[in-house]
Amino acid sequence: MKAASIPNEMTACVWRGGPKVEVETVPVPEIGEGEVLVRVEACGLCPTDIKKIDLGLAEPPVILGHEMAGVVVAAGQGAEGFLGKRVAVYHHIPCLKCRLCELGRFSQCAGYKKTGTTAGFTPAGGGWAEYVKVSSWIVSGGGVVEIPERLPVKVAILMEPLNTCLKCKSTLPPSKGTVVILGQGPVGLMLTALMHRDGWEVFAVEPLPERQERAVRYGAKAAFHPGKDLNTNLQEIAPPLGPDAVIAATESEEAINGSLRALRPGGKLILFAHTRMGQELKIDAGQIGMAEKQVIGSYSSSLELNGLTTETLIDQRYPWGEFVTHVFPLDEINQALALAKSPEGDSLKIAVTPDLGKA
Repeated sequence: MKAASIPNEMTACVWRGGPKVEVETVPVPEIGEGEVLVRVEACGLCPTDIKKIDLGLAEPPVILGHEMAGVVVAAGQGAEGFLGKRVAVYHHIPCLKCRLCELGRFSQCAGYKKTGTTAGFTPAGGGWAEYVKVSSWIVSGGGVVEIPERLPVKVAILMEPLNTCLKCKSTLPPSKGTVVILGQGPVGLMLTALMHRDGWEVFAVEPLPERQERAVRYGAKAAFHPGKDLNTNLQEIAPPLGPDAVIAATESEEAINGSLRALRPGGKLILFAHTRMGQELKIDAGQIGMAEKQVIGSYSSSLELNGLTTETLIDQRYPWGEFVTHVFPLDEINQALALAKSPEGDSLKIAVTPDLGKA
C-alpha cells in the first residue's frame, strides 16, 4: 500500500571505500510483508558512521546514516497502520528472547547487532538517501516511532542519540551528586542538560570556548579546559572527596585519566565514546583496585527507554531545537562530513537532507 507516488530511482550517498562518499543514483528499495518505506526528511551524522569511513570498519559499498526521521510512504501487509505517519526510526531492535535480553543487556543481543534499515547494498542504516526500507522485525519490534506533527524534523532526528544518553544516565544511582562530563559535543551537551534537569551538579570539560559557554547555559555549574590543570580543577569542585561520577563522552586518554584520579573513592566512570573493539586505554589500575572506583561502559540505545525518549524529546524545557546547527543537501555530504570531523565553535549536530525546504 502506498501513500504517494514513489519513483523507481533516488539519490543516495554511497561509500565505496576511501575518504570520500559518492553521490549516486540508485534504485528505491522494494518492501515486503511487514516492512515500510520511509521518505527521509533528514538524517544526522553520527560519529560511529564517520569512524566506519575513516577506519574502514564497514564493508563497502554501503549507504550509512541511522539518525533519521521522515514519512512512511509505503507499507507492506501487516504494517498498513504506519502509512502516512511521520516517524523516527531505530536501526537496531533486540530479540527480547535471549539470555542477554533477559538480563536487560539489549545492545549486546545478537539480534540487536543486525541492522534493520537499508537504502540498498548491505544494510548499514540507509538514512543518507531519499528513501529507506525498514525491515519487518524493526517495525514489529517497536523501532518505528510516530512523532507529533509539531515536532521539527531537526529535533526528531535526535531520537536515537537522546535514547543513548538516557541509557547512560540510567547507569548512575538515583541519589543525586556531582558529575563531570568530558566532552561537550552533541551527546555531551545532551547529557549536561539531562543531568542538570535531573538534579545533579554538573561540571563540563571541553576545549572549545563556545561549547564551554553552551554547557554553562544548559546547566553546568562551570566548564574547564582539558589542559594541565584539569586534575586540580576537578579535585576542587567537590571537596574533600571529589566528584561522584564521570561520564566520558570523549576518547581522550588524558582527560579520562585526569578525571579518574579526581573521582571520589567508590565513584563511577562511564565510558560512553568508545564504540569500536580494539581501542586501548591505559589507566591506573590502582584507582580501581585500591580506591574501589568503578569503570563501566554504556553503549547504544535501550528499547525500554523508547517511551521516555519521545517524552523527553517533546519536552520544551530542553534546548533540543538548538542542537542541529548545520543541514546540508545530500549532494554536499562530503562538506557535511568535513565539518562533523573538524567542528567549528558554533557547530554541533550536522545533518543531511534530500529536501532543504523540509529540514
